[in-house]
Amino acid sequence: MAKRARIIVVGCSMFGTAVARALSGAGHDVIAVDMQEGALDALGDDFDGEIITGDGKSAQMLEECGVREATHLVAATSDDAANLLIAEVASEVFGVPHVLPLVEDEAFVEILEDRGIEPICPHRICEAEFFRLTDLARGGETP
Repeated sequence: MAKRARIIVVGCSMFGTAVARALSGAGHDVIAVDMQEGALDALGDDFDGEIITGDGKSAQMLEECGVREATHLVAATSDDAANLLIAEVASEVFGVPHVLPLVEDEAFVEILEDRGIEPICPHRICEAEFFRLTDLARGGETP
């Protein structure tokens, strides 16, 4: 049986909510954090994780969420710069082993990759999936 993960999801965007619900449904310990109570409501009554209203950019808030025991942290706010900051703090200050920030801006993707943090970039994921589905060649590649 796979080891249960302890995952903090900062930001209940559409992506953050979907990830938190799926991970909780899979039996993992999930803590969802958002500054807006209304965003946390989107998790629904059947969400089996912990819900915390607060600013996930705050090191103190992350401490209150038990970041030192977290196996994963997903930074899924709607703000790339906030996700970058959250990822840096979780990785560099608290040593969370798996930090996954959601980012749209390619400049942030490169900054994170240079620091050994693997960002989730929807544009890159969609592009890769497009080429996989169509079996078309990318520039300089053959199918």
